[in-house]
Amino acid sequence: MTTPHTTAATIAEIISSVPAFVVLQMSRAYSLANTPDQQQAILDAMPDFGVTPTQALTLYATMQTALASIGLAGNLPATDLTIFQPQPDGSVLYVAPPEPEPTPDIEQ
Repeated sequence: MTTPHTTAATIAEIISSVPAFVVLQMSRAYSLANTPDQQQAILDAMPDFGVTPTQALTLYATMQTALASIGLAGNLPATDLTIFQPQPDGSVLYVAPPEPEPTPDIEQ
């Protein structure tokens, strides 16, 4: 028979592991969504698997914000709506970020 103390310890262990698991999965999804030269194709294929790109983007943004608010987002980047642009039809347009400006050579 389990005691309340053992049950409480089990619940605490489960609850404390959830954020780490969520961050890991979100980090994996972020990395996959940013596969070079495949971002738009990946977004366009999402409905084939039961989720619209807008749903995925909204879920990621909501979870990242929630995790950040309690200090558990780790290195998860916030959603950049200049790169992933939701469209009225539920699709998301991927717009590649601009290339960084070259730094001028300064002669000394």
